[in-house]
Amino acid sequence: MRVANQVWSNEGVLVQDTPNCLLCGREGAPLYQGLRDRLFEAPGVWSLMECKECGLFWLNPRPLPSEIAKLYKAYCTHIAAYNRPRWKMFIISSVLAACYGYTAEGKNRLLGFLLSMLGPIRERAGAFVLFLHARDRGKLLDVGCGNGQFLAWMSRLGWEGVGVDPDGDAVRIAKERFRVTAFEGTIESVRFSENFFDVVTMHHVLEHVSDPIKTLAECHRVLRPGGKLVIVTPNAASLASRLMGTAWRGWEPPRHLFIFSQRALREVVIRSGFTVCELHTLARGAYEVWSESRLLWKHDTLPLCSLNKILLNLEARFFWITEYILSRRWDVGEELLIIATK
Repeated sequence: MRVANQVWSNEGVLVQDTPNCLLCGREGAPLYQGLRDRLFEAPGVWSLMECKECGLFWLNPRPLPSEIAKLYKAYCTHIAAYNRPRWKMFIISSVLAACYGYTAEGKNRLLGFLLSMLGPIRERAGAFVLFLHARDRGKLLDVGCGNGQFLAWMSRLGWEGVGVDPDGDAVRIAKERFRVTAFEGTIESVRFSENFFDVVTMHHVLEHVSDPIKTLAECHRVLRPGGKLVIVTPNAASLASRLMGTAWRGWEPPRHLFIFSQRALREVVIRSGFTVCELHTLARGAYEVWSESRLLWKHDTLPLCSLNKILLNLEARFFWITEYILSRRWDVGEELLIIATK
């Protein structure tokens, strides 16, 4: 029998039991047990806990901070760099010009205005700039910048971008391929100047950190008064999470240490010193999440050759449109978007 706070080995990964909610301290209820890494074969057997009071979900046991790197040995999601089709970038640039005030090359403002009437297209285009308007341009810090592709895009649109990421290979690509300023480490370890940035962004990062409140408090410190924080993170109450159970792509044990509901994310951000301006769900990732979740459900992994690709594509597109429609009334989109100010 393990004692509270006792360190033990979970298949070579040093961990601690974390039965209690980060926000209220109450003991959580087991949601799923006996989980393994289906994506990158990291070691360990894991459970997901739920606080029914706060709407927070978390990994149990939790790896010690010094052990986190063991869970990312085969992780490659943020390393690959790719070029998007020119026609797609033309559409995105046109919508951004019409809706967000950007004047990037290769745009048609009238076309962008017409396309922006299609909600799913407007949402996907807005996500390319994390819903930041051109009038907000200034110094931007991207926490968990990965390969730097987002920073390079934002720099082209007039932002002064800086990134930080614990993955040294990703930082190298950011510097060498995309010519952006990036630092290896965490926002806590790099220690940026206080009150320096106009915007801090975190795109699918908060779910990976060991102490979300501490990390967001550091984001608060480096932001200037009135500066913006933009977070996108998986939604524990999404439509796919309800339908797919343990196969939902968003759980991703053991790398996702926390998964948030709207209520939990709001509370974490407020406790870190921010004022919440906007909080809702996005369906723009529904196509990819459904596709990968279906493969996990059928194969227990993501095989190279899997379900009928035509059938899967049609199914995923139908799910994307369905979730977008439902998310206009209920908060069932695959991702949470929160925008807050200091």
